[in-house]
Amino acid sequence: MRTGFLIAAGLALTTPMVPAGAQDRNVPEAEAPTSRADESGRIGAGVDTDFAGHYYLSGVMETGSEMLLRRDGTFEWYISVGALDQFAHGTWRRDGAEIVLSADRPVRDRPLFAYLDTQPWSALAEQERLARDRATAEDAVEARCPFLVDSVATTEPVVETVEAPGSQVQVPQSERDAAADAALTAAEEARARMEEAASRILSAGTPVADDAAQEARQVTLAWQEARDRAERTASAAGRSRPDLPDPVLPDMCRMPEPVAVDEQSPDQWQGGLAVLVIDPKSGNDARGVRVALRFADGRESEVTTAGEGLTLVPEGPSADLVSATLSAPYVPGRDIDVPVPPVRSGVVRFSIDIEQIMDPPFERMTLRIDGDALLPDELGRGRYTR
Repeated sequence: MRTGFLIAAGLALTTPMVPAGAQDRNVPEAEAPTSRADESGRIGAGVDTDFAGHYYLSGVMETGSEMLLRRDGTFEWYISVGALDQFAHGTWRRDGAEIVLSADRPVRDRPLFAYLDTQPWSALAEQERLARDRATAEDAVEARCPFLVDSVATTEPVVETVEAPGSQVQVPQSERDAAADAALTAAEEARARMEEAASRILSAGTPVADDAAQEARQVTLAWQEARDRAERTASAAGRSRPDLPDPVLPDMCRMPEPVAVDEQSPDQWQGGLAVLVIDPKSGNDARGVRVALRFADGRESEVTTAGEGLTLVPEGPSADLVSATLSAPYVPGRDIDVPVPPVRSGVVRFSIDIEQIMDPPFERMTLRIDGDALLPDELGRGRYTR
């Protein structure tokens, strides 16, 4: 199934292309998942079933589009233009020499959010926990080791000799070699000074005093600048990049190694409580949803969904989760309180009705009938054919 990425009012979504999906689910094009026929079973007025079918757009550069016209008078439509993907659904009819599409407007008379279910702790949730724990450990290392400062970029020129205005003279090769040798020696000495300072300062324990932290920053920046100059002067002399390993720092400055969830078996997972917000109709996730959690002991906690629509509850709950309030900044005024069957661990899944958020890209589209093809006026020389 082809997918398209939509950004709607700050909501990041991955939207499946419904027409292609109909084929993936083995649903005949002449059938509709939700019928629009009247109670007697008759097809809606104006529907010419000779034009029912799955259409593909051609004749428009860098644009892909498909359209599914169902026999009951409903349609699904999709278009991809550059980085923008859009879709619509609604009803269609024949009007003389034209096919007219009328897109459905979002129905907003039902809750935007709802409780779905609670599932066992998953590999996705465990990987998120591993990433969170690693970030916490890295923050702790940076807090106790003042030698881990951001790299600085220097713009000190290597060749500066000018003979006359507007005329530069190349530095002799012998001088370039001498500059590269001197810069390499200076870098090695700067690295040694940093290693000595790290051993001396950190052996006194943590937290590091302010004056010692300032010294640590100075020797670290001096090393970075010396290394950069050694690399630039070596390049100017036509040499390969010099071998200058990073300074050897005490173990307390060592960053934790990354751990992937696929390197562990499920019985090694630590587990916890997570929240996932998805659209069950499309299977897409929703990010940026704020979830205020309430527990049986009266404690409250707030989390916000991120990648994959997932977020972890930071602290292990001491009581069962019993309810939540879901809201999103891109849908103001649609907050809703949702009761939750008591749970203390696992992945609590909530639904979001994405169709309520996105307006269709058009209200009405007219396609001229040209034999078996349908020609959209909005797309120039484009043709939809089955």
